[in-house]
Amino acid sequence: MPRVGKFIKGVPQQIKAHNLPMTLIGLMMIIFGFFGFLGGCIIFNGGETGWTTIYGTPTNLSAFAFNTLMGFAGGVIGCYIATRDPFWTMSGGLVGIISVAAGLDLYDPGLAFIIAICVSFIAVAAAKKLEKMGIDDAVGAVAVHGVTGFVAVILVGVFAGGTPNVDGNPAISLYGQTICAIAIAVLGFVPGYVVSLILKKCNVLRVPTNVEDLGLDEVEILAHPYPETVPSSKNTTTDDLATTGA
Repeated sequence: MPRVGKFIKGVPQQIKAHNLPMTLIGLMMIIFGFFGFLGGCIIFNGGETGWTTIYGTPTNLSAFAFNTLMGFAGGVIGCYIATRDPFWTMSGGLVGIISVAAGLDLYDPGLAFIIAICVSFIAVAAAKKLEKMGIDDAVGAVAVHGVTGFVAVILVGVFAGGTPNVDGNPAISLYGQTICAIAIAVLGFVPGYVVSLILKKCNVLRVPTNVEDLGLDEVEILAHPYPETVPSSKNTTTDDLATTGA
């Protein structure tokens, strides 16, 4: 079910953020966290082995850190070109990082940058397609994480096909990466859909319409987080403000 006011006579409407600067700061915090999250996917074994991925293939910390940065830079540029929208520009940082995450230990930094720019256009197109289908992806999560992640896994087979594996496992291939992407999509979507359907049937998936109209902050936070008016003096009353039109 879409948010109230998202679709009027089937036409998608833009619901603006209450506080765009804080929205962008929140996105930057997520992006900053990705450096640590992805950096945690490698292990320092010591000795001659050194750094390896969680799968045992050799790598180094700088490859992960620099390719993550290049993905971020390419994603921001790509989404800015595609939308000129501040929210999508910063979301492009996530798109870029996710688009190269599957191949951080394999990609040349220049290639990671180019992939991030190109996948940004795919993510934006996916978001627009969802809107046309009447699906309200409020924060672009399906496009940014779902579609981008799916494409990212397949692209490893395109740009790193033939790379040898360890422990006798087959080399990287486009066929293998495509099968993996489909398996991940099914295992992620089906259980999530079932759980969401159960929550919907139990009437606990969404807040009531009147709460949505009023705003969650007004309901869940006792203090007023966004005061719109401030009395000019401690002696000014509510009636005075109404009289003066303040």
